[in-house]
Parts: sequence; C-alpha cells; structure tokens
Amino acid sequence: MLIERLVINELYTNTYVVGEPGGAVMILDPGDEEMTEVIEFVREHDLRVVSIVNSHAHYDHVLGNERMRDLYGVPLYLHERDVETLLQLPHITKSLFGSSVPSRAPDRYLRDGDVLEVGSYRFRVLETPGHTPGCVCLYEEREDVLFTGDTLFAGTIGRTDLPGGDIEQLMQSLQYKIWPLPDRVAIYPGHEEESTIGEERMHNPYFHFS
Repeated sequence: MLIERLVINELYTNTYVVGEPGGAVMILDPGDEEMTEVIEFVREHDLRVVSIVNSHAHYDHVLGNERMRDLYGVPLYLHERDVETLLQLPHITKSLFGSSVPSRAPDRYLRDGDVLEVGSYRFRVLETPGHTPGCVCLYEEREDVLFTGDTLFAGTIGRTDLPGGDIEQLMQSLQYKIWPLPDRVAIYPGHEEESTIGEERMHNPYFHFS
C-alpha cells in the first residue's frame, strides 16, 4: 500500500495520499489551501485520485477540500455530525487569516461500518466521536492499517477542550472502537509520527482499559 504523509500547514497536520502505487488513491485530510506538494506528488507518481476524505472538520484538516474537488472532480466524504463545522470554514479562516477559504457541504456522509473502496483496498469507517462529534477513523484490516485523525496519537489522544469536544465520548471511542484492534495494527494519526496499537497499549497513558 502507498502511504505518503505530507506535513503542509502551520499546525503540522498530516495530509495523506493513500492507495495503490501508480493507481487509485484517496486524499485524507487536505490541510493546505493550495495543496501544491500533494498535487506534485500525485502528478509525479501518475496517481488517480478517487476521493477526498476528512477525518473531522477542524480547519487544519479541510483547508484544501475545494482545491482538490475542483482539480480532480471527485467526491468529498465527511461525517454528518461535522458538517456544521465544515460550513463555518469561511468565517473561521476570515478571523484567523484575514481572508475566507470557501467551503461546501460534503458529497457523501461517512457512517460507522461504511466501506470506502480505493482500488483494491477497503477502508472501514469507525465512528470515534470525542475530539469532534463527527470524528472517524479508517481501518484497512487486511493491511493492518488505521488512520486515526485526531482521535489517537503516538503517546497521547485528541484534545477535547474545543467546541464539540467530549472527553467521555472520546474515551468510549478509544475503548470500544480502537482498543480491540490487534497490536500489530499501524496507526497513522492526524499529527506527528505513526505508531502501533501495541506501542500505544504499552506506553500511552490515556490508552489503558481492562
């Protein structure tokens, strides 16, 4: 599986290009308005973008949505509970940066148990609310790969002090959706470096359940 991590904004958000080498890929969490590095990577490796996916709708994970949609003409996926946040992006970016970044509603909603097909790969959607009401993770069971967004990081978990955050929900998401996965599963989070379920079980102080 091709997994290319590009860190392209001031909050060091991980934008991922994921899929088949030389074939179909999805863009996960496009975190920069221009998306220059991603566009160049796709072109250089002769990739075919088939979808854009947001793990959640915080601005640093969605800034490039419209650039990607306009360029590749593919659907945008997001959980319905985060749509309101997505549609606030022009106001948020106006207050933060002085200029508005446009934002439209997603083309399709993500729901627990849905499967996103990217070439021969099948990513199962795990609803993991807590960081935001509509946070999701994407799990490719055959490849032992989990994209965790801002739900679980190497050594810590997502913050819950922003609007819509809920620490009890987040802990339930971790316990019932992520904790049961095998130790060998590699996690690719929304910020910082990758890890594994086993590593987090051993060393993450927030990731311990009986």
